[in-house]
Amino acid sequence: MKKLFPLTLVGVLLLGACGGEENPEEENTGEDRGEEETTEEMTGEEATEEETTEDDSASATDEESAEADDESTEEPGTTETSSEDQPEDLTEAEIDEEELRSAYDIDQDKVDMVENATETDNTVDDVLKAPSEITSYIQDTSIIIEVTEGEEITDQSFQGITAEVDETDGELEVASDYFDENYEIIQPHGYGNSETDELFIYSETGWEDYSTQYGVEELIYGTYSNTHEIIEEMPDSLQVLEEGDYDILYYTGNDDVVHQLYQDTFQVEFTGADMDELELGFVAFINKESGDLESANLIASAPGQQNPEQILTIEIILNYQEYGIFDGNTEIKKPNPDDMGSTSEEGEDEGIEGSLE
Repeated sequence: MKKLFPLTLVGVLLLGACGGEENPEEENTGEDRGEEETTEEMTGEEATEEETTEDDSASATDEESAEADDESTEEPGTTETSSEDQPEDLTEAEIDEEELRSAYDIDQDKVDMVENATETDNTVDDVLKAPSEITSYIQDTSIIIEVTEGEEITDQSFQGITAEVDETDGELEVASDYFDENYEIIQPHGYGNSETDELFIYSETGWEDYSTQYGVEELIYGTYSNTHEIIEEMPDSLQVLEEGDYDILYYTGNDDVVHQLYQDTFQVEFTGADMDELELGFVAFINKESGDLESANLIASAPGQQNPEQILTIEIILNYQEYGIFDGNTEIKKPNPDDMGSTSEEGEDEGIEGSLE
């Protein structure tokens, strides 16, 4: 399996709930999963070391050694560079990997913000825009389901959907595509328009008409309105924090109301897990200057009933950008009429399910 998320907020949120400290080794978990496709026997740390030594110095010690030997041993064309020059020497594959990390994941700066944030007297309404203030935007949803045992990831799945969204005047128009672990579009996903009562889902035979079976609000999970509703219904233990340029909404716990919100909004279901030990987490970042919600992470984790050493975690990452992009002459893309299929019969919504054997 290719690299997914080098760093997530699972450790920050759930360890915070348990009163523990974040283990630096947990950051290698993302590296482990990222190297699974090239070698399953190699640990994430070993894979990272091998990958790094092929391209550049991996530490300050290496850089100092390179500088010391520079005059006596370095030959023309050598690939050894300082960290300052390194970005110019990145191969195309490495550049893509750097873009992948920034596109998918909550970065280290924001993880640090959560750890260093301080509580404020602000309320949610003070820092979060109402849906009536939101028009159009781009929204990405990444869903990770993984089973871990100790530090080993024993099972993992990923789904990504990127969507063009317009919620102007209470209407909803959405055009969405699936993307893979490399943030590359795989195929169209769906199109819906509440004003015209249209809903199309893309399949192997082309676009199929589901207009009479579903509403456009069922097309994607992460509309701004949906996320705002989740936040509004969170318990009083939801904290309003601040750090740097961001207001941060933060929650950890196991409240039934939060579990129900996750189930109702995302159809999150656990199979074979000990629900008495369920831990839930939520964190959202709001840009202070613009007031825009930039991201929200929702996490649910529980040990296995048969094997408590196994931990099942479902993480939903919602990212928002380019607010107002479809307010002018730019239109949301429509399905190609040449790819239209027939009206489809109603199917079963599978939702998001994580299971332990």
